[in-house]
Amino acid sequence: MEDPLSYFWAFIFLIFLLYLSAVFSSSETALTSVSRVKLKEALKKGNKEEEENELHLFNKLLTVILIMNNLVNILASSVATLIVVGLFREFIPESVSALITTLILTFFILIFGEITPKIYARQNNEKVFNKMIGILIFLSKILSPFIKILVSISNFIIRLIGGKLVNEAPFITTEDILMYVEAGREEGIIKHEESFMLKRTLEMEVSLVKEIMIPRVDIVAIDESETLKEIMEIIKEEEYSRIPVYKDTIDNIVGICYAKDVLVFISERGTEIKDKVKVKELMREPLFIPETMKVSELLKIFKEQKVHIAIVVDEYGGTAGLVTMEDILEEIFGEIMDEYDQNENVGIKRLEDGAYIVDATIPINDLERELNIEFPESDYETLAGYILENLQRIPKVGEKIKIDGFIFKIVAASKNRIEKVLIKVVTKDGKEENGRIN
Repeated sequence: MEDPLSYFWAFIFLIFLLYLSAVFSSSETALTSVSRVKLKEALKKGNKEEEENELHLFNKLLTVILIMNNLVNILASSVATLIVVGLFREFIPESVSALITTLILTFFILIFGEITPKIYARQNNEKVFNKMIGILIFLSKILSPFIKILVSISNFIIRLIGGKLVNEAPFITTEDILMYVEAGREEGIIKHEESFMLKRTLEMEVSLVKEIMIPRVDIVAIDESETLKEIMEIIKEEEYSRIPVYKDTIDNIVGICYAKDVLVFISERGTEIKDKVKVKELMREPLFIPETMKVSELLKIFKEQKVHIAIVVDEYGGTAGLVTMEDILEEIFGEIMDEYDQNENVGIKRLEDGAYIVDATIPINDLERELNIEFPESDYETLAGYILENLQRIPKVGEKIKIDGFIFKIVAASKNRIEKVLIKVVTKDGKEENGRIN
């Protein structure tokens, strides 16, 4: 390459290769940093001819980028070496020329072919992605045989190290969505209440019935031998529309009595039969579910069977609690108040000094939602369970317990259970703090 014009065109070709290096480097960053939802939509639009898994196509495009980027960088290194060796052959040994070329070209590739384009693509990922997606798909079709070989080798190595293959890994996971929701809340795009509802809806896929059920000790039920008069008194006093019916013991639930059925029956037969008709004559067949059932599965069952209440049983067949459609909805929307609940204490009462009096049986989920706080994850379901797990004994009335930045004062308790608790925040210096918990 003795002709000066040849060196000129070689230099122009080198500049072009550096440009291509920048293009493919920016494409790599854009491909890996663009929103996964938008990536999925764009990939579908750009690949209408093939019915292909989005992750397969994503990996194929990434392989194309890596092939092309390495190819142009190697080619640039070769061209630069030829130029420098040819120009300075008489002054510098070829080995020294090659070393100098490598150092200089590495600097230029880092600045103009890697760092700068990657930073630009990170800040303008959608713009770069939209410009390059068509070219990348076109190149993926041309290089398809090489890509298949490389991906097969890559999958083989992944299997050896125990990793998941593309078809075994979801394109967008629940964790990804939760991360986006949290980011949206922090940036003010999504309101706190909306963020909470979205999170709870997604978490229903892993939440268990035992986490939201009304525990056995709080179930209001009636024996099957009782009359309609007794159940009407319970309905009036407790203001429940559905009452579980048991035989001899609450571990033997035999039916559900609906207030609507009782009222219709009495209106048709007359009030004088209230003392004559037994509850078991009007009860409906109960729905039994295990306490380990997922909330999302229970919601499907409620919709399919058109029922709103289920009896939760433990592994031994005993009654663990009950759960209603309202309990599921409250997991998403928070406490739901109807016309009977206007003056009802939902279990949390705020005092003037900013502290809270809380029913110990309140579910941890409800407490976190109402007070905007978080408790460490464990097996407990209620505030009482949380305190007992940390204390390993039943506390006495008036006792104060400091746990995880809060002071819990036992306001009411019996020999075998905690009933009411006062909650206060603990400041960094260990003092009690007045004001809202948040």
